[in-house]
Amino acid sequence: PALRDAAEILAGAEVDEAAADQARQRYRTQPMATLEPDPRIAPLLAPGEHVVAVRRSAVLDRRQPVLGSDAPTGLTGDLYLTSRRLVLVGRYTLSFDLEAIEDAMLSGEQLLLVMRAGEGASLGVAQPRLMRVEIAAARLAARG
Repeated sequence: PALRDAAEILAGAEVDEAAADQARQRYRTQPMATLEPDPRIAPLLAPGEHVVAVRRSAVLDRRQPVLGSDAPTGLTGDLYLTSRRLVLVGRYTLSFDLEAIEDAMLSGEQLLLVMRAGEGASLGVAQPRLMRVEIAAARLAARG
């Protein structure tokens, strides 16, 4: 069973990497397509803000420089990448401005975000490699 699971993880990573490569090529010549906002994210969007990617059943673990905060750190929900923010909508709603994200990197199958304020987040999402490319493209587009 362990070998079968490892083979499935490796196969999934290969499919994810191929999708990320295709997205990189596509975003070099064309802008990200916008998606129709669903009822969960629509009321949270600012005027002119558009949804460009969605990951269902995401897990987000926040890392903050200040301990003792009463805000929860391990959250689940739907993760929306917009033209301006990364928004997790679940039991709690959490938002990160794209301009605050300094770097996005992979650690195994986790996507790690480093923020300017010393904060960070670990994301468990489907296709983390593709999500990393999507975040980079959205950040670049947001800078204008």
